[in-house]
Amino acid sequence: MSYLKDQIALVTGGSSGIGLAVARAALSEGMRVAIAARNKERLSRARGALQKDANGKDRVLAIPADVAASSQVEAMVRETVDAWGRIDLLVNCAGIGQWGSIEETGEADWDRTLGINLKGTFLCTKAVLPVMKRRRSGYIVNIASLAGKQGMEDASAYSASKFGVIGLTESLLAEAIKYQIRATAICPAYVATPMVAGALVPKEEMIPPEDIGKIIIGLLHLAPVTVIKEIVVRRRGAID
Repeated sequence: MSYLKDQIALVTGGSSGIGLAVARAALSEGMRVAIAARNKERLSRARGALQKDANGKDRVLAIPADVAASSQVEAMVRETVDAWGRIDLLVNCAGIGQWGSIEETGEADWDRTLGINLKGTFLCTKAVLPVMKRRRSGYIVNIASLAGKQGMEDASAYSASKFGVIGLTESLLAEAIKYQIRATAICPAYVATPMVAGALVPKEEMIPPEDIGKIIIGLLHLAPVTVIKEIVVRRRGAID
C-alpha cells in the first residue's frame, strides 16, 4: 500500500471532470477524500460512485459548497478537519468557462467567472493554509490552464482568471515553502470534461481527466525537497 494511505485530500469541483478523476486517483492510493461542489445531486452521485470504488463509506466525504462564498469554504474546511483531523492535499479544481468576445461578456459573467475560478481558489487556499501550517506539511495543487499562459480569443474572463491562478500559485509557493508546504499550478490543454463538451476538438483527441489525477499523485510521491512550480500539459494534436 502507498505511503499516502490515510492521508486526507480535499478536492473542489469533485463531482465531475478533473476533480472526480483526482478523487479516484487519491482513493486508489488509500487516501481519504472530501469532495466539494455546488450541485448537490451530482455531488451525491459522485460520492456513491467513489464509495463503491473505495469499498467503504468512511473514506469519502461529500460537502456541498460554493467556493466563491467564504462562509461556505470555511464550513467545508472545518467539516473535513472535524471528520479526519487534518488536510494533506488541497486540489482546487472548481471552475467554469465563459466564452464570447470582450464586448459580448457581461459584467455579471465576468464577476461569476473570476469569482469561482480565481476568488474560489484564493478562498480555499486561505482557509486550508492554517491547517497545513500547524503540521508544517501539505500540498496545494491549483488547476489553471493553457489559457492562463496565453490569452485565448473569445475567452477573456476565463483566461484572466487562469492567469490569476498561476500568479496566486507562485505567491503561495513563495509564502508557504518555509512551512514545508508545496504548491503547483497545472496548466492543461483541452481535457475531456463536461465544461468543453461543445469544443471543436474531438473528445478522443483531448487529454483524459485521469491523466491529471495521475500527475497529481505523482507530485505527492516526489521527495519533499523537490519543488515543481508549474506543469504544462499539452495534447498530441496541438504540438507546434
